[in-house]
Amino acid sequence: GAVAYFHFERSDASVPDPLPDFGYDVIPYYCPRIPHVPHGNVQSVVLFILYGLILSGIALRWKPRYHPKTGTVIWGGDGRLILQHLCHLNCLVFLTRTSTVGMTGLPQPNPKCVEQQHFQVTFGNALQFVMGRGLVPHACGDLIYSGHVGCTLICMAVLHRHGFLKNKSAAFFIWFVAAVGIFFTISCRSHYTVDVVLAFYFGYFLPEWYFNRSDGRVGGWVSAWIKTVEVRPSDLRPVDYDEVSESRAKEVDLYQYPSTISV
Repeated sequence: GAVAYFHFERSDASVPDPLPDFGYDVIPYYCPRIPHVPHGNVQSVVLFILYGLILSGIALRWKPRYHPKTGTVIWGGDGRLILQHLCHLNCLVFLTRTSTVGMTGLPQPNPKCVEQQHFQVTFGNALQFVMGRGLVPHACGDLIYSGHVGCTLICMAVLHRHGFLKNKSAAFFIWFVAAVGIFFTISCRSHYTVDVVLAFYFGYFLPEWYFNRSDGRVGGWVSAWIKTVEVRPSDLRPVDYDEVSESRAKEVDLYQYPSTISV
């Protein structure tokens, strides 16, 4: 973000001077400001909703429920795996954005950034502007590609992967919320339409690339590393959890897990 802010084209104009954009021709500028929200835009609120939904699911599914006789996981226990998928895929989004966002400086299209296009800055000024204005970084000119849309689609991929969208009504509502966020990314002129289109490409192919390796359909050292760090419900041990009764714990072969025996 700091590199993009430092690099985008400066202008003395009192309004943005964006490049020709098909989305702007179709969708008029409309960007309501939402109070008490970082950045105050709809697309940020949508991301907060999606992240909140996933984190709620992680909390509910953190501890597994076991079959009383067989000791196998019958529900939950995949909270760690959901959290890992969310973090790993978001890291891939940020890494790929880092490789594109600062390469080419485009005229910024956002009316909220007009004041920032009037003066030249050093990289130190840019870093202070982006990172020094609160917990959530915010910049002008960080365009290619849209991080809001990319992260929105990553959230949808995680929700789909872990069964949050099995109910058709819930799936429709959540996809509608995501679509609203994507719409306002263009409506607020936060990004060009091409940034949103590229975010769809990355939002589809990054999860495809990752899950093919997570599921073992593609070999190689990356696949081996992913399998090593991911914690699946089948990897969990019943004696790790308080809700497992002492009598049930005695049925487990504790000699396999000497680290769990307390003296």
